[in-house]
Amino acid sequence: MTYKTVGKRFIKFFPSLDVRLKHAEITASADIYLGRTLMSAAFFSLLSMALMVVIFVALSPTPLLYPYIFIVPLFIFMAMFLYGLTLPNMIISKRISNIESNLLFAMRHMLVEIRSGISLYDSLNSIANANYGALSEEFKKVTKMISVGVPENKALEEVMLKNPSNNFRRAMWQITNSMEAGYNVGDTIEELVKEFAAEQRTAIKMYGSQLNSLALIYMIFAIILPSIGVCFLIILSFFSGFPISQGILFLLVIVVAVFQFMFIGIIKSKRPKVE
Repeated sequence: MTYKTVGKRFIKFFPSLDVRLKHAEITASADIYLGRTLMSAAFFSLLSMALMVVIFVALSPTPLLYPYIFIVPLFIFMAMFLYGLTLPNMIISKRISNIESNLLFAMRHMLVEIRSGISLYDSLNSIANANYGALSEEFKKVTKMISVGVPENKALEEVMLKNPSNNFRRAMWQITNSMEAGYNVGDTIEELVKEFAAEQRTAIKMYGSQLNSLALIYMIFAIILPSIGVCFLIILSFFSGFPISQGILFLLVIVVAVFQFMFIGIIKSKRPKVE
């Protein structure tokens, strides 16, 4: 049974997968990708089941543990399958962050060159050869299409439709509309620069205000509560005779460390796409 055959049976349950794969620049079709994800998850699930059977035969555990022969492989199957489905979203998120963090600077670059009398194609080519990360790669696609005879507005439209960044699509859409309407492209780009700069300033202010509340949460759950909890355990052990072992303290350290790791991830996820 091929990946495509398996994928076709379940692709109707994931209608947005094809668009997400295109935005993530994954070349596999939706049914093949879904079939590959399902079969990979099933393979690792069966492999884990076989390993658990071997371990259970060797150790001869109590019958109460036998259900785990099926529970653990099922968990592994779900984890692998969900990872495969969310992988395009993670790639898309990374692409959007890379593109939008460089978009304002690229628009300023384009504005300076167009105001200096350089043609739009040469300006696009200059950005494509500059160090703007994923954004330079997008403009390389545009210049490559233009060099083989595709009109500038059509090339921009085609790249725009395949890009996951809303800001990038908005910028390209306004530029192509200006070209088709005969409006001055330089004025359009200047307005885009002002809009993106204002949006970045707003995002930075919002991020700063969020940090105040996040810092308070960090103080409560990472410093105050653990300290009070340890004091409470010491008092409780003194009056009740309940011993505080090293294992309890070690568990408390692990919980605080996991919280701090998650907290850092939350802060990074809320950070505005500004370089």
